[in-house]
Amino acid sequence: MRIEALPFVNWIFWAGLASGTMIVVGLTELLGGTTRGYRLFMAWLLGVFAVVLVLSELALPTDAVAAATAGLRRPLALAVATGCGAYVVASIAGWPRAGLAVLTGATGLASLVVLAAAGGSLSTPLFAAQLVLSALALGAATAAMLLGHWYLVTPQLAPTPLRRMMWLLGLVLVIQGLLFGIALLVIGAEPLVGGMAWLAWLRLGVGILLPIVITVLAMLASRAASLQASTGLLYIGLALIMAGSIAGSSITYLSGVPV
Repeated sequence: MRIEALPFVNWIFWAGLASGTMIVVGLTELLGGTTRGYRLFMAWLLGVFAVVLVLSELALPTDAVAAATAGLRRPLALAVATGCGAYVVASIAGWPRAGLAVLTGATGLASLVVLAAAGGSLSTPLFAAQLVLSALALGAATAAMLLGHWYLVTPQLAPTPLRRMMWLLGLVLVIQGLLFGIALLVIGAEPLVGGMAWLAWLRLGVGILLPIVITVLAMLASRAASLQASTGLLYIGLALIMAGSIAGSSITYLSGVPV
């Protein structure tokens, strides 16, 4: 991969993780069913994500690709970090904050779309769509995996919020798989042949298809009295989705095919 693309891959990961998690947490608060301890923990975690996102933004190079969107991308990224900080304060104070979380997450998704418009792909719409979906997958997997721990100490907690997150995760992964196929049909597989072929199919198999299977198994396991099995499966799913997210953006910058 072109070494100059590495900072962008790093930025995409943290922007996606922060914005996707924020949206899922905000929607979960709107729908209810989680504990105050979980919500506070997620707020502090999002605060950490915000700090890393700002550092990643400041580390982006000042070349033509970065400069093409810096005027809009950077304010959006800083707005996400500010929203995360405000969410931490609102969570501690007990103020209404679900709308703030959703708005902050949507701002983060907008920053990803802006970055996609800067180039690096043979199809800006497909690249933007994959970045948004990757963010939602990261957010759903992270929020679900961590929520699973609360069921271990709060057995009477209803499994509905966790199942909602898993349904969202499964849906997003399926759409990602479909867009993978569309990218090959629209752009062609030529850029992915040779040495790139194994990495592209690894992205599909390990980063999308296997997490779909794991998510389905976690859904089935959530029918049991204990959700320990679902939590363990989500650990594996999150690790694979993280790896898939990084691989997808790396392949895009290397080949131009947004997978």
